[in-house]
Amino acid sequence: MKKQFAETSRSSAVAENITEDIIIDILSRLPAKSLMRFKCVSKRWRSLISDQRFAKLHLQMLSLETVAPSQKIIKSNPLQIIDYEALDDDEVNDHVVVESHDLGRDEPQGLVGSCHGLVSLAVYGGFLVYNPTTRESRKLPASNLVATYECFHGFGYMSTTDDYKLVHGAFFTADDGSEECVLEIFSLRYGSWRRVPSEDVPLLDGVGIYLNGAVHWIMDHGSGYRTEQAIIPFGLATETFEVAIPIPKVEGVLFEGVGIHEGRLLIYDFTSISFEAWVMNEYGKKESWTRLFSIPIDGFPDHKFYVIPIAYTRSGKIVFQIDVSEMILVNPKDGTYKNYPIEEHDNVESAIYMETLVSPYIGHEQ
Repeated sequence: MKKQFAETSRSSAVAENITEDIIIDILSRLPAKSLMRFKCVSKRWRSLISDQRFAKLHLQMLSLETVAPSQKIIKSNPLQIIDYEALDDDEVNDHVVVESHDLGRDEPQGLVGSCHGLVSLAVYGGFLVYNPTTRESRKLPASNLVATYECFHGFGYMSTTDDYKLVHGAFFTADDGSEECVLEIFSLRYGSWRRVPSEDVPLLDGVGIYLNGAVHWIMDHGSGYRTEQAIIPFGLATETFEVAIPIPKVEGVLFEGVGIHEGRLLIYDFTSISFEAWVMNEYGKKESWTRLFSIPIDGFPDHKFYVIPIAYTRSGKIVFQIDVSEMILVNPKDGTYKNYPIEEHDNVESAIYMETLVSPYIGHEQ
């Protein structure tokens, strides 16, 4: 009994001598999902893990690959989280692959973008920023901008001010028949919309992809006989459209979309016979484009209007969204695929996000 008491006392003494810095260092190397559970260990741990300074440290560890990143797919209509790595495991039950999220009256109408674990959603009457890991959401005040023609959106991070920005643009038809653009930006840090100069804005449409401090769209660039496809970046620090990034000319290929693959820009095209994707190995350098894959689509589901690559598993398989209602996991080696057990109420949009502790209330009290 005395020996047992002595060992218990020594263990307690060791635990008491563990400094706060050591605890923080250990916890910052754990996955976000585990940290959410560890909030229940004690008030001390709950306070520590909830602190946004700790969230920034944890995000830094993720960027340094000190923590194995855990990425998921988020889809709208209805809002669901998809563990695409789990579906790649034949022993995992499909029911654990898809997780439903309920935002009440703010059911998302579409996805605007994803950055550092925060997902920007278009909801009725405006926008909402949501962290699917912590389930913390922030409804943004309504924008004064109402589109009468086409909208384009983007969401990303500006490191110089430690701020997340939502880009919201719309085109209007002027009295003389010309197309004019109004561009607004919402700052999560300052909690307000701000209109920015929008002269000579490219005729953008849809959702841009965030990388390297800019949001990117693919479009026809130039005029007349000099028109060609390019990627148009919008710098979040300068709040201006930057120099267009040229893309390769491939015979028989008209690239339809832009994405991200392992931290690099990706462009893709879906034809009647194949799906082709290229990546830019060095950001901004045209000569660094290389073909990532070209997959025959003979075995894909029928009645396809568009095909979008969403994610890539560690085993080399690819998650595709087919049209507006179907998601599949494709093995590019043999062309076989299996379906995701997702729900579909309306046009489905999807994006990939990383599990983090970052709060949508950064710099702004809830």
